[in-house]
Amino acid sequence: MRQIIKKNLQLIAISAGHFTNDFYMNLIPPILFAFSSSLGLTLTQQSMIAFVIITGGSLLQPVVGYLLDKIGKSVYLIVGIVWISLTMSIAGLITNYYLLLIVTGLASIASSIYHPLGSSIAVNLSRGSRGKSLSIFMTIGGFASTLTPMITIPIVSEFGLKYLAFLMIPGFLVAYFLKFAQIDKIKCRVAGDKEKKKKKKVSKNKMKCLSFLVCMSVIKVILARIMIIFGVQIMIMKGISIIPAGIILSAHLFLRSVGTLSGGYLSDKFGEKRIMVIFSILSFAIYTIIMFTNGLSVIIGIIFFGYTLNGTSTAHITMTHNILPENINFGTGIMMGLSGTIAGILILVFGKFADIYGLMDMAQVMASLSLIPVFISLFISKKYENIAVKSVLVP
Repeated sequence: MRQIIKKNLQLIAISAGHFTNDFYMNLIPPILFAFSSSLGLTLTQQSMIAFVIITGGSLLQPVVGYLLDKIGKSVYLIVGIVWISLTMSIAGLITNYYLLLIVTGLASIASSIYHPLGSSIAVNLSRGSRGKSLSIFMTIGGFASTLTPMITIPIVSEFGLKYLAFLMIPGFLVAYFLKFAQIDKIKCRVAGDKEKKKKKKVSKNKMKCLSFLVCMSVIKVILARIMIIFGVQIMIMKGISIIPAGIILSAHLFLRSVGTLSGGYLSDKFGEKRIMVIFSILSFAIYTIIMFTNGLSVIIGIIFFGYTLNGTSTAHITMTHNILPENINFGTGIMMGLSGTIAGILILVFGKFADIYGLMDMAQVMASLSLIPVFISLFISKKYENIAVKSVLVP
């Protein structure tokens, strides 16, 4: 066990940093009710704070990723963890809405640094198993969103917002762990002078493949957020009481992380395209069952929908890295940042649709949207699959 830990210490450290980053990114939204009581915030102001946090951490990822491809240094991971743990933790001490908006917005920028840079370094530490390393990185980070409300809500309810300041301590400890693991000594892949002079244009075939991947990722994020935002309400409409609905949704979120982890292993073994096809078909089938049936099939469907939904997450990113081998931070920023931003905007549209025609009608219409990734995965090129996988599958 010690040798395994020692051998994978840097990957463990970067993954722990990812968990910490996502923990702080999810720190404020679940406790906005407390800020509402303390600062007298309106629902619009609360929504604006959540919007700034989400977009600050996602919209800037492609831009930051592009810059990191030029001047990336692994020490930025440590700086980012210190930055986000400090700024998010002091939010509870702020007594002005506009200052709170600025601080949380600045804090979220750290996430736009950690995601592209951390994932690219995790891939570089893979020793030939890129999907496995990336899935570990993403899975550990994914558990943060489930754990954060379990910690922050009791603290705020029992002691008040000001005690959030103590939560900066775990962040500093993780930053020290990253330093101890010598993360700052890892050399990042940046575009060299020769590569800068060449300025190769991205081919039409690459652009088409990249567009397909972004489209699939956007639809996946939309379906994921619909399940989080409206999942409990949908289950209540199907006759499931609120407490069991909450437990079912928690199981759904847990299996998302499991899906991310196993999806990485499977894409290493069978190739990204096959995994996209299989999981896209399963996601469409299960989502359709959830929306057009009742009873036990709905419960089982929602739980396992989390697994199939995230099963392609790693494959999307590793294929993007193969399409943009000299700009992997930029590529990661597109997949993890731009996709989330587009999905967030479209969710507003679907929310309006639900207001006009009803929640269940909107959710059922989304079944047709879940069919699109099936067709995309069937037509997407195998050219940009993991080279290591090809060498195993192709004689």
